[in-house]
Amino acid sequence: MVPTKRQLFLGIDAGATKTHALIADEQGHVWGVGRSGSGNWEGVGLEGAYQVYAEATSQALAAAGLAVTDLCGAGYALAGLDFPSDEPRLDSVVERLGVPGPRVLVNDTYGALRAGARAGYGVVVIAGTGTTVAGVGRDGRRFRTFGEGPMLGDIGGAGDIVMLAVRAIATAYTGRGQPTALTERFLQLYGLHDPLEFIEGLCRHQIEYPRAKHAPLVFEVAEAGDEVARGIIRFAGSELGANAAGVARRLGLVDERFDLVLAGGVFRSRNELLIGALEERVRAVAPRAQTVLLETLPVVGSVLLAMDAAGVRVTPEARERLGREARELLGEETEG
Repeated sequence: MVPTKRQLFLGIDAGATKTHALIADEQGHVWGVGRSGSGNWEGVGLEGAYQVYAEATSQALAAAGLAVTDLCGAGYALAGLDFPSDEPRLDSVVERLGVPGPRVLVNDTYGALRAGARAGYGVVVIAGTGTTVAGVGRDGRRFRTFGEGPMLGDIGGAGDIVMLAVRAIATAYTGRGQPTALTERFLQLYGLHDPLEFIEGLCRHQIEYPRAKHAPLVFEVAEAGDEVARGIIRFAGSELGANAAGVARRLGLVDERFDLVLAGGVFRSRNELLIGALEERVRAVAPRAQTVLLETLPVVGSVLLAMDAAGVRVTPEARERLGREARELLGEETEG
């Protein structure tokens, strides 16, 4: 145990592929960090999730030279906390960690929102392989989309962009759609010479279906001026913006000034066409929304949620320090 007058808080950001833990004080100094694997209980089970949370927490405590009883509270932003029925099962999991003080338990999207939204409320659009939109109102109410793909209304992730590119190649071949440079670009990717070879290969499972990781090819073709590819990027941005506008409407933010936080791999290129289409859709409903590209690790948001619950007012200087030190210790990876 390290005697200290500082208030120390734990934050955990548990995603589908990795889990981060971070211990920081109210002045934004990071005391220790930890890493582990997938923390989504839907994939690893409740006991598996506990082991992941415990491993990351133990690493952070060891790095800080602290005992769990030195902590004043915790914020848990957890993938798989999707419905109200998930709260009691996951609350019992994190209770086993033994962290004293108040605790906040939310879906992992809210950690990213808290990391990026300066006032603590606003809307976050996460677009990685898939997409989810979440928000917090000025009154603290939370609301999010389902994050379960196009069937339930979440469109605009990298996987969707690639799917639309493949469809454009097929419709260009049949004559329904316009010719597009996407055809030649994807044929090059597979070392093929004819679009029919490509389509037959997909139908016969002779070649691997293009994946989300190929989305940069669509952006590349769009930036070269191909109108079909540009239409795909505009459509993705508009769909993301429509969901963000819907969340803002549900939370009573349409007349408020709030941060519109953009997070995930789809936004890393800062593509103006994508972001412009998104902003246009949002500002038609919420004209005072201010776009913020997330450059802070989501686990920072988990720690800030813990501080919020304890009534700690975090200064802008402390917030900036917390984000900087977290990046130095955990790297540059953001959501998605």
